[in-house]
Amino acid sequence: MLKLQKNNLNLPEESFRLQIKDLAEDVRMKFARKGLSDIFDILSEAAFLIRKPLDTDELSGFSTYFEEQFIVYLNSNFTLGHERYTGAHELYHLIYNADILKKEKILLDDEKHKAEDTKADVFASEFLMPEDYVKEVFYKIVNVDKSNVLPRHIIRMHNYFKVSYKAMLKRLIQLDLCSIDKYEELVDICSLEKAEMLQSLTRREGYSIDLITPSKETYVPKEYIEFVKTNYERGNISYKNMKTSLEFIGLTPEQFGYEYPLEEDY
Repeated sequence: MLKLQKNNLNLPEESFRLQIKDLAEDVRMKFARKGLSDIFDILSEAAFLIRKPLDTDELSGFSTYFEEQFIVYLNSNFTLGHERYTGAHELYHLIYNADILKKEKILLDDEKHKAEDTKADVFASEFLMPEDYVKEVFYKIVNVDKSNVLPRHIIRMHNYFKVSYKAMLKRLIQLDLCSIDKYEELVDICSLEKAEMLQSLTRREGYSIDLITPSKETYVPKEYIEFVKTNYERGNISYKNMKTSLEFIGLTPEQFGYEYPLEEDY
């Protein structure tokens, strides 16, 4: 049997990780000075944040640039822990790929942007699970040898950092707090087939199951709606663009008293 290596878990090289760690710390401090620490609050400050369930598991979320405004869309059909991780991933794009977004409107999941997407994934981990603090919390609430980590220990940690069980497990392995030899055993409980078992163990540890179930939250800032309406009324966008922008969040122009203008080509 082949022994698992860190690259089998898609974990980055250490020198690369440390570069991205510095970026994550800079961004965390920037928003901390504004009194913001929660990823959803930070995204709401940096862009129009829209959270809405989509009938697909192919798209976790994306960022775009429309009429000089950044918009982040998160698919709340994923678990809340996964959604928060996606939010941190998109924050990287907002901060470090702003010029690309302004030019191309959206970063497609293709070879052209693969390097930036990889950086965004590493950034999400470093941003949500700061290395020094993860170690501090681990020794405070777990404090076992890395070969003795159990599912309940992962549960305590991922609830503390408000990320998914799997993301926390990989982070602990990355920081050498959990043996990579334990990965297959520990990851098994977060499979779809074992969902009820993980939920049961989570409740037994005294936590809610919010992070390991989809929130199916629908959150649209009122500012986004006003933004779309104002741009239409000022002639900055067409009726068709307004209609598309509102339908994107489950609304229609008719709900706001707008009728299709006869002079506009459809």
